[in-house]
Amino acid sequence: MRLFVKVCGLTRPEDVLVAAEAGADAFGLVVGFPSSPRNLSLREARRLARIASDRLLPFLVIDGSDSRFLEEACSLIEPHGVQLYGTDDPQTVRSLGVKVVVRPVTVKDVEVPDGFDAVLLDESRGTGRRPDLELCAEYVRASRLPVILAGGLNPENVEEAVRRVRPFGVDASSGLESSPGVKDHRKVVEFVRRARCAHVR
Repeated sequence: MRLFVKVCGLTRPEDVLVAAEAGADAFGLVVGFPSSPRNLSLREARRLARIASDRLLPFLVIDGSDSRFLEEACSLIEPHGVQLYGTDDPQTVRSLGVKVVVRPVTVKDVEVPDGFDAVLLDESRGTGRRPDLELCAEYVRASRLPVILAGGLNPENVEEAVRRVRPFGVDASSGLESSPGVKDHRKVVEFVRRARCAHVR
């Protein structure tokens, strides 16, 4: 099975195009997190979502605790998938045509509410701290849902992470940046290449 590769926290058109050219499967657009340097307005996210939507699947990374904002964002941006924080109810976004709903988890989150299609295993909770790969591997083996591994991944460590954890996919953001919110194009290309190489071994 082909490894799913997502490049998250994109803020510029050129970064979206590089992720597409590198062969990533999806890219993440952060909205509703004003303290994040990767946060976008809904109009900015909509514009980026349409740049390479024929080659990359746009995923919305959003706090769903405000249902009105959640509905507005999904209706305007029309993402393929949503990485949903702040609520355990994926039905709102699914009713708006979202194909894939991802639940962020840590290794302690054994039970995942019904209705989610996959989980994003991120022990760092956005801090970029590297995960305990053995614990992550145990989680993958026990999970009833596909697991996307995230947290502290970069071109230097993604091969080891993929070989040891054997996740459904990988997701990186800060580990691919030259500065907060600005992707290093060389790192993006190398991350995708090395993740794919590790998966076929």
